[in-house]
Amino acid sequence: MKKVLFATTALVATAGYASADVALSGSAQMGVQGGSGGAITQFVQDIDVTFTLSGETDSGITFGAAVDLDESAGGVGRDDAGVAIFVSGDFGTLTMGDTDGGFDAGMQEVNIGSPGSINDNETSHSGYSGNAGLDGLYDGQVLSYSYSVSGFTITGSIEMDDDGNTNSQPTAAPTAAPLPFNIDLADASMINGDGLTGDAVYGIGASYAGSFGGGSYTIGAGYQTVNDIDAVNAGSQSITVMGISATVALDNGLSAGVNYSQIDVSGLVTTADFSGTHMAIGASYAFGDITVHANYGQFDWDPTATAVDSSGFGLAASYDLGGGLSAHIGYGSSSIDAINAEATGLAVVSNGAAAATTGTSSNWSVGVAMSF
Repeated sequence: MKKVLFATTALVATAGYASADVALSGSAQMGVQGGSGGAITQFVQDIDVTFTLSGETDSGITFGAAVDLDESAGGVGRDDAGVAIFVSGDFGTLTMGDTDGGFDAGMQEVNIGSPGSINDNETSHSGYSGNAGLDGLYDGQVLSYSYSVSGFTITGSIEMDDDGNTNSQPTAAPTAAPLPFNIDLADASMINGDGLTGDAVYGIGASYAGSFGGGSYTIGAGYQTVNDIDAVNAGSQSITVMGISATVALDNGLSAGVNYSQIDVSGLVTTADFSGTHMAIGASYAFGDITVHANYGQFDWDPTATAVDSSGFGLAASYDLGGGLSAHIGYGSSSIDAINAEATGLAVVSNGAAAATTGTSSNWSVGVAMSF
């Protein structure tokens, strides 16, 4: 997920509803990336365009959709990748498509205030979690409902296996783990196209945003669970993730965040049931045209887990050149600390980086980002 903010240009529709708007936002970036552990030094470039459509009924109900062309182009095997549709009013907001589930909606990431980097180095190390929870376990199409009042927001979500497990999740060296965090599944067929329908993923999250003299804060919590994703052996399977988080942003430019999660897995792998925890902390500081950021995270699993113990840290800095152009530098360091009960022959996955043995690796990038 790109960390560069987009400038937005609103285009008023010339046909259809008079209150309907189309907003266009975009970004582009170019630079050089590299690292250790097999990473190749090479050029990197990216461009992203997002269309946001919105309207309002005579009774005050707002509605709309957002289409992220970058996500849509890369969303192979995902329903409505990069597309979300919503209806909102006094009753709350109902959203369907590529949107956060309840766990992610309630939790805050520790990269608060980060300027980002052109290759997301500060959020792609093996100790980082974006709090996606179980989102994307099936086809990534999420239905969520949220309601806000007096600083409180509560969100509930459902993701259904509406394609009978035919989305063919990758089983070797995927760009994202087939299960949440860095769990590796011993029997990948249970979500890899066996043609049978698994149970839905349910999530709920809550947050409270407040302020004080000199700054603001947000605290949040999330819970997400699924049972029997393998219809062949249904009856005793479950994955549950729960967590708490807090962030603070001071008027002097300093911001910080912390989060903690617990993951419990039962009946899904050939080894014993297991659980694990994730913790992370991060801070940013903006002064003048310069913003710097650092974060650290760690996964700690039971010895019986088919998941690696991993940790890492990320750094990012930017200089605002004005007019939507900024210079960025990023660095990420990953460490695989233990492989636990990882099944022989399966790829050990940690935020997309395959590693069969303990050790460290790093990646970096430097370049410029543009917002339009």
